[in-house]
Formats: sequence, C-alpha cells, structure tokens
Amino acid sequence: MNILVTGASGSFGKQLIPALMKRENVKIRVLEHNSPVELPDIERTPGALGDIDSLMTATSGIDTVVHLGALTHSPNGEDYFKVNAEGTENLISACVRNKVTRFLYMSSGAAHPVGGAYSESKLKAEHSVKESGLQWTILRPREVYGTGGKEGINQLIRWVRKYPVIPVVGNGRTSMSPVFFDDVISATTEAVFQAGASGNSYELAGPEYMTYASLVDRLSAYFGVSRMKLFLPVFFMRGVAWFFKAVKVNALVPDQIPRLLSAKPSAKNFKIPLLNFDPRKLEEGLELCLSRED
Repeated sequence: MNILVTGASGSFGKQLIPALMKRENVKIRVLEHNSPVELPDIERTPGALGDIDSLMTATSGIDTVVHLGALTHSPNGEDYFKVNAEGTENLISACVRNKVTRFLYMSSGAAHPVGGAYSESKLKAEHSVKESGLQWTILRPREVYGTGGKEGINQLIRWVRKYPVIPVVGNGRTSMSPVFFDDVISATTEAVFQAGASGNSYELAGPEYMTYASLVDRLSAYFGVSRMKLFLPVFFMRGVAWFFKAVKVNALVPDQIPRLLSAKPSAKNFKIPLLNFDPRKLEEGLELCLSRED
C-alpha cells in the first residue's frame, strides 16, 4: 500500500508513521510544508494544501491518503477556512484526478457549527470528504493528552503539577472525554487498513465523561496536590482573547473560547471493535505519560 501522509511533522504524524510502517508492504510518502519530517525510510515531497500542482505530484501513485494537516491556532478566523476547508478540498481534487482509492481525514471532536472558526472549518472539511466520491473515513478525537504538546489537556496537566491556582473558563461544566494519545494512534492505524471503516465517522473518546472542573480535581488527586480553581467569566476571557489578537500575541486566540464551550457528545459506546479501540481511563494514561519522563 502506498500511503501519503499530510501534517507528518506534527506529534500525530511522528507517532503514526512508524506504526503504519510496521505493517507489511507499506510505503510512506509525506507532504513536507514548513517543517522537515525527520523519519527514516520515507519519501518526502514538498508541497502545500494551497498549491494544487504540488498536491497532484504528492498524490501520484498513491493508494491511500491520511490527511492530518490542519491549522489549529490563528487569530484570524478566515485562515482556518483557507487551510482546513479549502486545503482539504484541494487535496480531495488531486486525489480524484489521480485515482486515489481511500481518504482518511483526521477531524476533531470539537467540530461543531457554533464552536468558532476552527470548529466550523473542520466541519466544512468533513462535508467535502463525505461528498468526495472516495472511500472515506473520518476520525474525531476528543481531548487528547500524552502528545507532549503545550495546549489543551497537556497544558492543564502541566498547570496542575506546577501552579497552586488553575484558571477555569466559565462555570467549569464544559464536557470532557479525555483520550490517551497512544489509543488514538492505534485506532488511526487500524482505520487505515480496515476496509470496513470506509463510509464511517468515528468519535475517539476516552471512556469517562467529566466536566472541566472535575478534570482539574482528578488531576490534582492523581498528582497528590491541592489546587484552587479560579473561575473566569466567559465575557472576560473573550475580551482577553481579543486584546491578545490586537497586540499580536497568540497565547490565546478568539476562537478557542467557543471551541472549548461548544456542546460535545458524552462518551457513550466508546469502544470500537473494528478499530481495536478500547481506550484507557485517565489515570492509566497518566501513568504511562509519567513513565516516559523517567
């Protein structure tokens, strides 16, 4: 199987590609954009989601595309649509013209019509994937932790370990279903090779439903620390985000607020036998995270 991976320089790509290459008769090509992909035994081709000619070259001779590439943080809402929605449409167009068979799209559990520009752009991209005529699969991971990144739950984990006061946007009742990174990688690998996954969207959620406030408490208990929650009004945080945008500081961008607060389904039927997806509970995932620090 000849596989093209976009977004290969990110944390998902760096872990997914080695998992894919463990399977027999697999060749990997990656679309290199801004960052080089430092992985062995892969083919690299330069390109961008906005450059259709480079996408035609990248998809030539490819059987399956795994589309991880996305813009996740920008102060300008239109940038999300240009990269996430229009870029996906460009990639689909190249796939159709080059007779690519399968298309796996890494969406987000935050894809929601009122979740802000990022969420809306991912939802629009999902629609394009479903209408592509390709054999498609869509994955929607929820709040992923264990990537080593500096945002989302990964950031919250660092805060709880380090600071006595933890900021909470709104009333803290935002729904969460934290899912361990390794479980998402494993399910994604299976989705690439399972023909039965075509034509389906899968919510990759952790096995527990909790609020943001209760997540802070769970993390505090796990690390054996006492943390005070500082509840910050939504209107105040929106003002802070717009101020950061005005002074060109990307610590907090405006769409992150509605993205966090948008309604998300609870973690029902979280096991997906076809993808061998049986996600770990929070403390089990945290134990593995800590073991890698040793």
